[in-house]
Amino acid sequence: MKALILSALNELGLWCRPYQYQIALAIIATLLVIFGNDINASIKKLLSKQHLIVRLCAFIFICAVGYGLLTVWLTSLLAAQLANIPTVYLAPAIVVIFAALALYAQKQRHI
Repeated sequence: MKALILSALNELGLWCRPYQYQIALAIIATLLVIFGNDINASIKKLLSKQHLIVRLCAFIFICAVGYGLLTVWLTSLLAAQLANIPTVYLAPAIVVIFAALALYAQKQRHI
């Protein structure tokens, strides 16, 4: 029975391997959705006393450049970390990560 479960987990892991970057991107995108409001609120608070043009430029820079660079950089880092997980544990690790994110989002009333 144990060999059957390990074999199934290994097959699932092998199926996930070619999609590591896309899985990492989905995780990072989920994190940015969950924490995006907090990040924007902090930036808004920081820039609230600035001139409208400064606030607009900061918003454009943070959304276009900041979130874009953050997504690309963190996705590469996470994909490299996923590559270090043994194949047999890859699928369960992905499920646990998304389940933890879903539980956190539920707790924060994002869902």
